[in-house]
Amino acid sequence: MRRVLSDLCDLWEKSADDERRFRAEVDLAQATSIHTHAHHAVRLGRAILALDEGRFGAEMVPLVRFLLECGVTAAWLLLTPGSGQTLIRDGADSRRKALVELAELGEEVNPGYDQALEALAHLEDASKAYQVKHRCESLIEGKRLYVLYRVLSAESHAGMGVADLYTVSMDDSPIGIAFDDAPRFSTRASTLGIAACMLLLAINADELARIKPRRTTQIAKLAKRLGVGTRIVRADGSELPPRT
Repeated sequence: MRRVLSDLCDLWEKSADDERRFRAEVDLAQATSIHTHAHHAVRLGRAILALDEGRFGAEMVPLVRFLLECGVTAAWLLLTPGSGQTLIRDGADSRRKALVELAELGEEVNPGYDQALEALAHLEDASKAYQVKHRCESLIEGKRLYVLYRVLSAESHAGMGVADLYTVSMDDSPIGIAFDDAPRFSTRASTLGIAACMLLLAINADELARIKPRRTTQIAKLAKRLGVGTRIVRADGSELPPRT
């Protein structure tokens, strides 16, 4: 799993200077967003490899969760007309909400606040459906993807998940538990496998969005090593038409 994850990162980085021309079904906002999410997924992949090499286990889970979200988002952007505008609208709305709270603290929020309102007005007709659940479930097997996202989320926030991670039952302890400062990461292989599959999804979304793909053969070989396919399919079974 480490080798495939590393090979995917290498493949992306070696093609960094390739011409970026995208097919007609993918508009500018989609193309830009797919490419940036794939690039960030690669950066996350490198960070995950570094943590794994240092024998950090559970600490990498939030990054794997983030990588999954980038991969799913890149695939959703590829298959969903108008999704680039939806992404921009969601960003503008999040910025507006943050600036409203900042203004309540007495801080100056312009020109950022006015820019956010202008963007929202311009994108009034854009879909508001940007939740992770919606993005996952727009894809085939999306319900499974969302369950996986929720499982990874349980170890990505402060709470009982963190407390459980470092405690073990012990009869000899006055409180019945003991502190384990270096717990065994029993799901290492599967966690790296998830990261590799989601990185493949992100890079492949960028590849399928191109007018002239150049990494298709290498992607297919890496997919075979992972035991997965390379088609990116909507929940209803449809996908982008063949290139003309």
